[in-house]
Amino acid sequence: MFGLKILSKLNQKKYRQEYGCFVVEGKKGVLDALKSGKEVVQLVMTRQFANQNEKFWDKEEVMTIDERDFARITDTVTPSGIAVVVKMPKNDLELLKKSKIIAVLEDIRDPGNLGTMIRTADWFDLDGILLLGGADPYQAKVVRSSMGSIFHLPLVISDDPRKDLLELKKNGFEIIVTRPELASQKQEKMTFEYKTALVFGNESLGTSSEIDALADRSLSIPKYGQVESLNVAVSFGILVNTVVSSCAK
Repeated sequence: MFGLKILSKLNQKKYRQEYGCFVVEGKKGVLDALKSGKEVVQLVMTRQFANQNEKFWDKEEVMTIDERDFARITDTVTPSGIAVVVKMPKNDLELLKKSKIIAVLEDIRDPGNLGTMIRTADWFDLDGILLLGGADPYQAKVVRSSMGSIFHLPLVISDDPRKDLLELKKNGFEIIVTRPELASQKQEKMTFEYKTALVFGNESLGTSSEIDALADRSLSIPKYGQVESLNVAVSFGILVNTVVSSCAK
């Protein structure tokens, strides 16, 4: 069991990496974590929450603290009073090599966008996500935005994006980059006959030239209106649906 001093540090990436754990706050998030089968280190709750939920929680198996101390381990304005510490899974590229459809997210920096994309990938039953930089998927805002989906599909954090994409290509994956700047151009109907790695780039910059050079082809969403761009999480949902629907036929 961690003490309050360590728990209060887990909202920082370097300490999450040091201890290999992250915090999930809120009753729904805690239940999702417990149901997922992931390794739970400990439950933490305020004394008020424990007293109000004594029939639901076994107080002998949790750490109870006061509201002020609980606020130190969370980043919400109105803390819920319950949290769980979960071991970060040690996923690697081997988990993705036998997949059919995966998402590759390059430098997605907004935690809300990243969490929504993880949730969307879960909705469409993707086999996993390869993360090339960007926001830490185990920070609180990402975890909350994923609505429990962070426990449902493997996330692989790449240390060497180019090497990992080349490895996927060697294992039969077609690398498809998304290109918003081609939205106004006529798009040919695409088929997806191979293992597919669909790449989405940074919210402002798109995919990097290094990643573009490894791509087998590109894909974009036709533009009909006057708006300049779509939110990356919205684009993700549309294009993943396109790919999944095609592969299901």
